[in-house]
Amino acid sequence: MATHYLAFDLGASSGRAILGTLSDGRIELEELHRFDNGPVDINGGLFWNLLGLFAELKQGLANALAKGVKISGIAIDTWGVDFGLIDGNGQFVGFPRHYRDPRTTDIYPYAFGKVPRDEMYRTTGIQFMNLNTVFQLVAMERDGDSSLQTGEKLLFMPNALTYLFSGNASAEYTIASTSQLCDANTGTWAKKMIEGLDLPMAILPDIVPPCTVVGELREAICEELKCDPVPFILVGSHDTASAVAAVPATTGKSWAYLSSGTWSLLGVELDKPLISDAGLAANYTNEGGVGGKIRFLKNIMGMWLIQESRSEWRRQGQNYTFDEMDMMAAEAEPFRSFIDPNDESFVAPGNLPERIAEFCRKTGQAVPETPGQIMRCALESLALRYRMALDEIEEITGQGIEILHLVGGGVKNLVLNQYTADAIGRPVITGPVEATALGNIAAQAMATGELADLAEARCVIAASTDTNTLLPADGAEWDEAYGRFRQLFA
Repeated sequence: MATHYLAFDLGASSGRAILGTLSDGRIELEELHRFDNGPVDINGGLFWNLLGLFAELKQGLANALAKGVKISGIAIDTWGVDFGLIDGNGQFVGFPRHYRDPRTTDIYPYAFGKVPRDEMYRTTGIQFMNLNTVFQLVAMERDGDSSLQTGEKLLFMPNALTYLFSGNASAEYTIASTSQLCDANTGTWAKKMIEGLDLPMAILPDIVPPCTVVGELREAICEELKCDPVPFILVGSHDTASAVAAVPATTGKSWAYLSSGTWSLLGVELDKPLISDAGLAANYTNEGGVGGKIRFLKNIMGMWLIQESRSEWRRQGQNYTFDEMDMMAAEAEPFRSFIDPNDESFVAPGNLPERIAEFCRKTGQAVPETPGQIMRCALESLALRYRMALDEIEEITGQGIEILHLVGGGVKNLVLNQYTADAIGRPVITGPVEATALGNIAAQAMATGELADLAEARCVIAASTDTNTLLPADGAEWDEAYGRFRQLFA
C-alpha cells in the first residue's frame, strides 16, 4: 500500500508544496505548487509576508486534496532564525522580520556587553551571525520595540505556519537550535543567558523533538477545503535539518555534507555537541538534527552571491540565465581574484557585482569587471571556502573526511560542483536535488512509524535517488590558489 505525505518546503526565495508517496521502499515526489518568496521592504525594514505564505500553502494543500489520495501527514520546513510573535488572543503582532533586516547590523557590542561572546558560545555552541534570533531579539530590546512587550509567544517561521494550520504553538528542536537561545548540551532554553540579555523567558514555547505528531488541521480549514482532518507533524523544521537527513550516505565511508542553496551549510554529523576553543575561534555551529544527531557545520554565503548578482544584472537590463552565467564563468580567466564569501559586505540585497569588485579593490587584487570575471571570482571563492571549512572540520573533530555529499538546489550548478571537487581534492557525490523535501517526508514516515529510524530513512532515500560522482582534477593549480586564498582570509 502506498502512503502519501505532503511536504511544504519554504526557502528564502521560493516555496513548494510537494506530495511524497512512499511505496515499495522508495519515495516518489510530485511538485504540486510553487510560489515566490522574498522580503517586503516597508519604510526601510525587511519583512516576510506571513499571511501570503499561508494562502500559498493552503493552495498547495488544495492541489494535494484534488489528487484524490489520502494524506497521512503534513509538515513544514523553512529557513532558520526568523520568527513571529502572537499575543494573548492568539493573533500575530505585526509581520515577522527578515533576517537581512538592517536592525542587527551593529548589535554585537551591545549584546556582548550583557553576555560575553565566549560565554554565549560555550552555552549555545552556535556560530555567531548577527542575523541569529538572539541578536534580533536583543535589537528589539535595545530599540524598545513594543511588539516584544505585546507578544506572549514566539513562534519560529515553520512553527508559525504550523500554528496557522493546526493551532499548535511550540518550537521544534532543530529550528529552535538555530536561534542561539538553546543550551547545546541539554536541548532546553538557556535560561541564565536569556535573562542576562534582558529578554523575556515567558515568550519561549515548549521545545518538541522532530518526528512528532502535534495535532490536526483546524476545523475551519477542513470546512473551507472540504476535507477530513489531516495529522500535522513536526519534522526537521529547519530546512537544512531535513536536507541533511536526506543525505544518501550508505557506503560506510567517512563523509561530510554540503547543503547548497541560498546558503551553503557544510559540516559533519555528530552524536553530541562539540564545543571547544577551536570551534569558537573558527566560528562553528552545533545545530540539532533528525534522529538525535548534531549538525556540526559552517554557514557560508552560498548561491546568494550568484542569485543577487543575477538580480542586479536584470535590473540593469541584462537578463542572463543561470546556465549563461555558469558558461561565462567557465570561459573567464581562472584564479584572477578571490573574495571572502562570508564578508558582511555581501549580506544585504543590492548591487552585489559592484560590491564584489570593491572587495577585490580594497584587498589589492585584480578587480573583476565583466560578468564572467565576477562569476568566476564568486564560484572559485566558494569552492576554496569549502576546502577551508573541510580542513577546519578535520582539525577540530580529529576525524578524516573521505567524500563530500552535496545536496539541494546547488546540485544543478555543474561548474561550481566540479570546482568544489577540484578544490577539496576529494570525490563529490551530488544529489538529491530535492533533499529537503525527501528529508521532510522521511521524517513524517518516522513519526507515523512507517520508517523505523534515520538509517532506514537514508536507505530508502538512496534507493529513490540518482546521484553523480565528480572526481577532482587540476590539483596543483587549486593547491596554489588555496595558498593565496588562505593568505588573504585565514
